[in-house]
Amino acid sequence: MPEPLHTLMADPMMALVHDNFTGVEARWWWERRMSGGIEVCQELDPETMSREVAARTGKEEAEVQRIIEEELGLEDEEPVVLTFEIAGDATTVAAARMLRERSSEPEGIAVGLYRRVEDALKTG
Repeated sequence: MPEPLHTLMADPMMALVHDNFTGVEARWWWERRMSGGIEVCQELDPETMSREVAARTGKEEAEVQRIIEEELGLEDEEPVVLTFEIAGDATTVAAARMLRERSSEPEGIAVGLYRRVEDALKTG
């Protein structure tokens, strides 16, 4: 029977995260929450994002940077931290599934933001 996250000790929790949150190219880390759950944090670097989106779409980096600023509300190119939390009462099976889903693309938990910028470039 799958265990709830709040019952896991440090090593099994670390193994759960590192075995299931894979494939993300951005800098990321995880933290244990007081509730016994976990929070996965990922850095979103707007400068890197603009280069990657420009390369994929064939658009100029300056245009991509403008769209990032408009769509995401980022006023400078300083990295920001994106997070998602998994509650301590989630089972290890459910947590593994959530971790795999959010790391199935190289953009990790920023994948929706990348798509939003790319869509705005298409319509703009």
